[in-house]
Amino acid sequence: MSKHIVLIEDEPDILESTTLLLEHAGFRVSGFKAFTTLEEMVALRPDCFLLDENLPAISGHIICILFKSKPVTRDIPVVLISANPAIKQMAALGEADAYVGKPFEIDELVEVLTRVITSKSADKNAK
Repeated sequence: MSKHIVLIEDEPDILESTTLLLEHAGFRVSGFKAFTTLEEMVALRPDCFLLDENLPAISGHIICILFKSKPVTRDIPVVLISANPAIKQMAALGEADAYVGKPFEIDELVEVLTRVITSKSADKNAK
């Protein structure tokens, strides 16, 4: 069964191209231009959240803080993506599981997503 990625990216071209490339790599992707609600995100049952840092209404690392503070989403990996040179610091602040700078190579993104999903799955199985 393919792993499910919830992608939140406000740039339509990046949202569309990243979705297509990740689907081609074997992931199932649900794409959003903005954060909706925690309940809607949880209902999608993702294996990973992929968040743009620079969203119009709320920053990706703030969404990450929300996800990491709730028992229902705490163990779902979060990867931040951004062209912001401070992405490493934003990822640390939000306690993201990983980050990838834009522009990125799709192979790099796939490797990071696979690693964080596999790592979280291993952690769950060890408990």
